[in-house]
Amino acid sequence: MNFLFDIGHPAHVHLFKNFIIHLKKEGHKVVVVSRKKDVTEILLDHYKIDHHPVTKAATNKYGMLKELLVRNKFIFHLHKKHKFDAAFGTSASIGFLKLKYGVPAYNFNEDDDDVMKLYSFLAYPFATKIINPDCLKFKKWRDKRILYPSYHELAYLHPNNYIPDRNIVKSYNLEPGKYVIIRLSALKAHHDTGINGISYEVLEQIEERLSEYQIIKSKEQTKEYQIKPWDMHHVLAYAKMIISDSQTMTAEAAVLGRPSVRINDFVGRISYLEELEHKYGLTYGIKPGQEEELLEKISNLLSERNSENNWKHKRAIMLRDKVDLTEWMTNNLVV
Repeated sequence: MNFLFDIGHPAHVHLFKNFIIHLKKEGHKVVVVSRKKDVTEILLDHYKIDHHPVTKAATNKYGMLKELLVRNKFIFHLHKKHKFDAAFGTSASIGFLKLKYGVPAYNFNEDDDDVMKLYSFLAYPFATKIINPDCLKFKKWRDKRILYPSYHELAYLHPNNYIPDRNIVKSYNLEPGKYVIIRLSALKAHHDTGINGISYEVLEQIEERLSEYQIIKSKEQTKEYQIKPWDMHHVLAYAKMIISDSQTMTAEAAVLGRPSVRINDFVGRISYLEELEHKYGLTYGIKPGQEEELLEKISNLLSERNSENNWKHKRAIMLRDKVDLTEWMTNNLVV
């Protein structure tokens, strides 16, 4: 069979890479369309996944619509050549492929509809199925939803698919448990309008609180980075904690059982992170403006006794309830 993957974000390279490898091993043909966003193309190249770069990520609604038209045209052209049997991705374009040519389109998303209103309006009406974690909140397109007991991050960080490598951490002259990662999101996507994260003033206060630890900084959409993108999960797995205004790396830390504190205006609005926080105790969300609470939480996590065993136990409970998402894909999405 011939399959299309439309990948537009670094996290979605990880989401689909093992599924793509499985399909290729089974003898299927896979065509990947990529997007110039942060390190998306760098990761695809590293994992030796051939891809067609098409557009640069838009930062406003007008740019998003223009980008959609360009991607649609390119994907339609690819379909005429390859005759796709199904399309997978997180984009609206695969829905329009379904509308025009009848190709089954499986749209993956882990954010609630009301957080991604424009995206939901464009992507969901024409998708064949909408693939979501079972904790998500939604009101429309109920008959299209396929809900699974997992998270995107467990497609690549589930123990079945990933084992952290201490030697990679040591190659960066880092000592496990002696460093903290600070992840700063660009917050420039269309759905980030009006969203605040970590300010420079708060960042200075955080760094003062971390004076006894080595700090690893990771900033979205920068061309230089301390840690190679394909090594970041290994470094994250041995960090003392991560402080971030990014949804993705917060969730990655949570499923790895590493303490994480997230600061942005999305706190309280995204169901899978709310579940990781309030059901499993694997992360903490604090809104901007609550600096005292933030600094107190950081201090408490740094001084927590028996931290390693506590967080391993919480992670084990979460993993008991959740499935390997890659295995779920291979068992449920390919005939």
